[in-house]
Amino acid sequence: MFHDYLKMHAINTRRWPRYHVHLPVFIAVKAEDGSVAVPGLVSEVSRSGMELYGGVDLHPGDVMEVEFQAPGGVRIAGIVRNRSGYCFGLEFSDLWAEPDPPTDVLESLIVQRHQEFLQRVQKKIDKSLQMAVEMRKFRKGVELLAKGEESEH
Repeated sequence: MFHDYLKMHAINTRRWPRYHVHLPVFIAVKAEDGSVAVPGLVSEVSRSGMELYGGVDLHPGDVMEVEFQAPGGVRIAGIVRNRSGYCFGLEFSDLWAEPDPPTDVLESLIVQRHQEFLQRVQKKIDKSLQMAVEMRKFRKGVELLAKGEESEH
């Protein structure tokens, strides 16, 4: 309860609003024999950075390259600003802040993922409703059978 109170009265000091997302990504990690793509998950994104989870050994100040799993493979570079376990705060590099940033691509990716999520949820709802209708039919059948047996006794 106190936590909710703090949330309601906390002052947001961020420059840009954050959007909660669940976007799978690949994190490019330099290895001895080239680079390796490690799977990760973006949980929040804003105009200037993002929060993501990934099993990489990077520290504040290190450069991280993230590739979104989208047609065309949008790749973004940034600087790790903070780390807690395998949760990273990434600030986009200056390349992201060019006069014409590719926000349309990122925005369309977020919208696409959200629509896919809504479609999956709607399918689950439809299936649940269908099961409820079938259960009602079975219940009515059982009730009719029970009434038929009562009249025989």
